[in-house]
Amino acid sequence: MPKIEIDDEVYKALQDEAEPFVETTPNEVLRRILLRAPGKESEVDSADLGENRPGVLRRLIDQGLLAAGDKLVWNRPRIGEIHHATVLAGGSIQISTGEIFTKPSPACKKLIGQETDGWSAWHRESNNRSLKDLRSELG
Repeated sequence: MPKIEIDDEVYKALQDEAEPFVETTPNEVLRRILLRAPGKESEVDSADLGENRPGVLRRLIDQGLLAAGDKLVWNRPRIGEIHHATVLAGGSIQISTGEIFTKPSPACKKLIGQETDGWSAWHRESNNRSLKDLRSELG
């Protein structure tokens, strides 16, 4: 089998891109990125995986800090926008368009077209606590 040598910077990028507990090797990350269907962005997950798509919010669910079905809100008062999303059982986020994301920041980017810290942006609707605050409680 052919081998590819990668430098530390590329290896770190592959680690950052990896889906936690799903992709355990750089090869699995590359396979997802390079062999995905044409025109499909890597940040948007396959619809056939639905609510059980593993996402980074799973740890919050497992610790009882979030629950499947929790509503998230992203209020942008300066421009008069409010965005809504739902926490799915696997720990992913489903935005109002129906698209599912495994991480909060790509969900924000899809909605407004620019990089945004989704951990700070998204708040649980019931008590207005940010995902960042909830994440800080993880043991």
